Amino acid sequence: MKPTDIKIEFSRHELMICELFGTLRRKNAMQFNVDRQVSLQNPYEMDIDGFMGEFAVAKFLNVMVDTSITEKKNPVDLLWNGKTIDVKSTRVSNASIFVTEYHRTKPCNLYVLATLKNDAAILSGWIDSDGLFKHAEAVGKDHPSYRLDHKYLLPMTAMK
Repeated sequence: MKPTDIKIEFSRHELMICELFGTLRRKNAMQFNVDRQVSLQNPYEMDIDGFMGEFAVAKFLNVMVDTSITEKKNPVDLLWNGKTIDVKSTRVSNASIFVTEYHRTKPCNLYVLATLKNDAAILSGWIDSDGLFKHAEAVGKDHPSYRLDHKYLLPMTAMK
């Protein structure tokens, strides 16, 4: 953990909430959306991890996590001080932020990286959409996306 990282721990009940809403999101997505997942991670685990990251950032910012289940794809995970936030969750240390072409056309204001470790999330940093697309490299041929190295992330304390 870097000195600028923020560790958010989950209670047993919070972990159950994350599992519940992550599972609901996956079941909903299977009904209404074409899955274009490129990750090798189990889709249920990926949605649970995604909700865990969102929950951790919401705890840090003292805002309510979005528990809505909708039919439409929505890149906005959280709203904070009038800004939209997309939380990128991973279980890989020192990971990069990956976003699809969709994010270039409909970006959020801020992107946050959350690294999950058992019953906690490490919030590694954030970047605004201008910075993300200034520093990110294009990757992928069939499904264009962008990779931002974690070295470009600003400390979480700079968000407050």
